Amino acid sequence: MQVWRDFPVVFDEARILRRLGVRKRPERGDLSLIDLVREETAEASRLLAPAAAAAVVPAGGLEPHGVFAGAVSVGLCICTIGPGIEERAGRFMAEHDLLRGLVLDALGTEAVSSVSRNAEVRLGEWGRALGFRPGKRYAPGYKGWDVSGQKTLFDRLPAGDIGVGLTDGFMMIPRKSYSFRINFCAGSDPGP
Repeated sequence: MQVWRDFPVVFDEARILRRLGVRKRPERGDLSLIDLVREETAEASRLLAPAAAAAVVPAGGLEPHGVFAGAVSVGLCICTIGPGIEERAGRFMAEHDLLRGLVLDALGTEAVSSVSRNAEVRLGEWGRALGFRPGKRYAPGYKGWDVSGQKTLFDRLPAGDIGVGLTDGFMMIPRKSYSFRINFCAGSDPGP
């Protein structure tokens, strides 16, 4: 098992603006939104606590399910950015500063996406080092894997060590968290 906390989080301004519904280059009147995104990006960076808990486990030790078909081993991972951004966005919403709250929420979504992509790369490298060929990441709640699949990951990973809990309805707390699996097959990558 591994716990990783050293994730670089890069905020892509264009993607954040798309998350906010801006589909084309902002017009002159929208520059205040860009300024707000830049201002809150600096604040979001201070509020981040990125972390991931991961393990590589034998596929035979997991309950039979189609999402593990063909795997020799499975990489499991839970990622989070911590509660800071979510809590601050919630305060803005409660104070009726909805735009600022929405901007922070979009930044949080972008941040957890960045952490999960980085964790996916690390987990894939870990599997390759063990002599496996990694498949694609797949998350509980995706087609064919009910969100209750969260229990599989939470039963095998130290989610509490990175501050992530699971509700009875299988929702992760803090909400800016993400879990996934990568199936590992026999044989190494053929290379580029």
